Amino acid sequence: MKENSYADFIELQQNEQEDLDYRIIVYHRNPDIAVLAIHGGNIEPGTSEIATAIGERLCASTYLFEGLKPRGNQVLHITSCLFNEPGGVSMAANAQTILSIHGHYDIHNALVYIGGRNEPYKYLIQQCLNKAGFQTDHAPRHLSGMKGSNITNTSKTGAGVQLELSTKLRKSFFKGDDFTSKNRVHPCDLFKRFITAIEKATLEYKQVE
Repeated sequence: MKENSYADFIELQQNEQEDLDYRIIVYHRNPDIAVLAIHGGNIEPGTSEIATAIGERLCASTYLFEGLKPRGNQVLHITSCLFNEPGGVSMAANAQTILSIHGHYDIHNALVYIGGRNEPYKYLIQQCLNKAGFQTDHAPRHLSGMKGSNITNTSKTGAGVQLELSTKLRKSFFKGDDFTSKNRVHPCDLFKRFITAIEKATLEYKQVE
């Protein structure tokens, strides 16, 4: 995650044009789990595609805030603790728990950091990802997603899971070397294996919660 340029969504909205610089996509489905990608599109590439696929597989409510600029999308990065776009806030508040998909910059390691306050869900995700061959680790403090103000933890239970996927891992999910939005419509088998692992963890979590 990068340092934010706008204090919050209100400031962003005053300076950027919806459907030109950014867009918001909301799928209202089963609110037990809300899948969020608040840095989607070209902000943290690949996170929208991952969140969309998970939401479809689980029939879960899904929220995307996507950067559409041809370049310079980091200006649209509002940190998780400051993110206050009404649609995303509402979906998070109505969910029992939240799965928030993010990307962190690391071109050397194909790694998933697992953070957030929902410890049972975190454990199951780690187990299922490891069994599927993915490398995971506990998130470093700045990516830990432990603050109560983090949108990940603003569900009805006050807890969620924040996944931080490295650049290298996200790039490996799509065919070819091109990581543009046009090429991200072509996920590969590794992408599907990741989605299946998250689905398995989520279904197990629902059985024991």
